[in-house]
Amino acid sequence: MKLNSFFLLAFGVLLCACEDTLTNIGSTIRPDGDNLTVKSAIFNIKSSTFLADSIYIRTSSPLLGEINDNLYGTIRSDYAAEFYGKGFTLNAYDNDTLAFQLGRKGDSLLYNRLDSAVLNIIYSAFIGDSTAPMAVTAYELSQPLPSSTDAFYSNVDFTPYISPLKELGSTGYTARDPLAPTTSKLDTVQVVLDQELSDRFLEALRNKPSSFSSQENFEKLFPGLYLKNTFGNGTILKIAATEIFFHYRTYHPTTTTQGKDSAFIRNRSTFIQVTPDVIQLNSLENPIQPGGNPELMNNDSATFITSPGGYFTQIKLPVGAIIDTLNADKNSSNQYLNGVNLNMLAYSPTKIFSQNPPKYMLLIEKSKMNEFFEQNKTPDNKTSFIGVLPDDTTKVNFGYDFGNINKMVLALAEELKSSKGVTDLTEQDSVTLAIVPISVGLDSYNNIIRVSNYFLPGGISLKGGKNTQQATMVYTLKVNE
Repeated sequence: MKLNSFFLLAFGVLLCACEDTLTNIGSTIRPDGDNLTVKSAIFNIKSSTFLADSIYIRTSSPLLGEINDNLYGTIRSDYAAEFYGKGFTLNAYDNDTLAFQLGRKGDSLLYNRLDSAVLNIIYSAFIGDSTAPMAVTAYELSQPLPSSTDAFYSNVDFTPYISPLKELGSTGYTARDPLAPTTSKLDTVQVVLDQELSDRFLEALRNKPSSFSSQENFEKLFPGLYLKNTFGNGTILKIAATEIFFHYRTYHPTTTTQGKDSAFIRNRSTFIQVTPDVIQLNSLENPIQPGGNPELMNNDSATFITSPGGYFTQIKLPVGAIIDTLNADKNSSNQYLNGVNLNMLAYSPTKIFSQNPPKYMLLIEKSKMNEFFEQNKTPDNKTSFIGVLPDDTTKVNFGYDFGNINKMVLALAEELKSSKGVTDLTEQDSVTLAIVPISVGLDSYNNIIRVSNYFLPGGISLKGGKNTQQATMVYTLKVNE
């Protein structure tokens, strides 16, 4: 099947089996007379593309916007957020030496009001066209966001939380102003919010200060915002922070050193923001026709992985055939599975939406895929493995190398025996594994401390169909004398 420019298929890439080298592993370091033999075998891996209609995403960096690709489809992304408001005051974040307290004798709010509330949507990166005209609208939530696990899937429905619909403000923007200086790594979309919000906060400060005594009380005053892309196609923003600044001015009567009466006005601001203490939900809509795109689902040369969600790849790991090969030699008294090496070969990618394909993939039982992310697990190199895409896309064996998965094979073999109530497996026994794009968090020593679903727009094609993937098995036999 012929593919368009979304994926560049390099049909000339071949897998190097290297069986002669593998057969001789350890032969030079074995003592004479131990009757050990090292062997190898190669297994074909069947793979296919399956649909993932939603993914688990609990993130501090939601996406906002809309972008389209002829093959990949359309991605629309909105998000909703609560704000941390416990302890909110008008002077909490002032750094000047002149303190201001609401109601203190002599000090006063100019015009007895807060001048404005401005929403800052701060983004660290964008995908797509930097000059595409876009627009965002801020709606007030009608109730606090849910905290259940189901709420953190990308197909979350915000309708119950924005009914009745209450718009607080909107604005148009482009991801980057070509005339603006590029002195900062962060850019901001600003939305001036309805004056009613400022008036509500001031009224609560004066007459119901308990609204700010706890986060629960604060959410009764202000449940949060739903930020929706309401115009434009071509740009998706990666959000770094969301905050609301309240701007106001204070009037201060004073006396000069000469004893003359005087006064001055000071501009001030204070803010609330989204913090790790509150809930933030991202809705990612990736409309897929029933059954998926036939060009992807039924391709005879490749399988596909896209993000966020959409299309993933699954493989049939031939656990029974591997174990049967390990136990096939009846002249041996002991068998040891040294390694089952899996490198899922890929076609050299083209850049998608100005992004490289996902660098990391997770290999895990398909049935346990969602549980892995819900429970915030990290790969244990037994039930789950990480494959890494090399930076050099011109390598002959370019792909995601999952390394030695022998512990997974042995564990899955025991699970199969237990579930079937048998002591031996057949060659037909296999387990379905999913290959899922992920983001990886590292500590200062490059240890993996966090894994989450990868949700930036992107994708890659792996060899599949008539271009079969392969796993190489290395095992040791102790031959009976």
